Amino acid sequence: MEPRSRPALSLEGVTFKIGRARLLTDVTLDFRRMEVTAIIGPSGSGKSTLLKCLTTTHRPSKGKVLVGGRDAWEIRRQYRIELGYVPQDDVIHRQLTVDQAFYYASKLRLDTALDGPAVRRRIDSIAQLLGLTEHRRQRIYRLSGGQRKRVNIGIELLADPPVLILDEPASGLDPGTEEDLVKLLGSLARSGRTVVMTTHSMEYLDAVDRIVLVISGNVVFAGNLRELLAHFRVAHPAEVFKAVRQRELDHWVSCYRAGSV
Repeated sequence: MEPRSRPALSLEGVTFKIGRARLLTDVTLDFRRMEVTAIIGPSGSGKSTLLKCLTTTHRPSKGKVLVGGRDAWEIRRQYRIELGYVPQDDVIHRQLTVDQAFYYASKLRLDTALDGPAVRRRIDSIAQLLGLTEHRRQRIYRLSGGQRKRVNIGIELLADPPVLILDEPASGLDPGTEEDLVKLLGSLARSGRTVVMTTHSMEYLDAVDRIVLVISGNVVFAGNLRELLAHFRVAHPAEVFKAVRQRELDHWVSCYRAGSV
């Protein structure tokens, strides 16, 4: 395993535009192994666009996405094979059982040279890891929101990806289920993965390793929860957006780029 401090993913001066609209501006960020990074920001701030650049769904208008120091677009095919991506909406057929969902996904994601018992062992281990063993014969539509999210994550974990990217994984979950999910992502990171997620929720940010705040396509903060609260001089993460509005955007961008965060 490479050192934790070495970035697994990086954005170097990434700008993304559609026509004259600039959705990301000169974003430079590192994402490290064995860490969960939560990307926060108001609706329309550029969080999803940032994820789409990370997953090579969008090609930057300027700048680079690096994977282990290599240009992601030069190795895009291999990178996307090794990448685990969980979208906000479920991508599994609701009439399937959990076991069927894993089985059919394994046909697409696992090496065809693997024999049946090896595939079954892989499915067994994923179901156990995600606490889904007792639900394997249930149909997807009968599961709770948190359980369905775990199935979606499990499908991505079948191929054991080193990088796991999730778009709003806590959306629609109750607080207790959200907390369990964030803890699960932490355990996945500690097993050697790089985990990146977007979230509207400001709860349980103490359970992630790093928080990135995006405002109007600009990164204005990157650090842990203690640093976030101190930088914006607030007592709770929910107060951060209000604090940001007290100063011009250029002020926060300048502070971040000057390294004063």
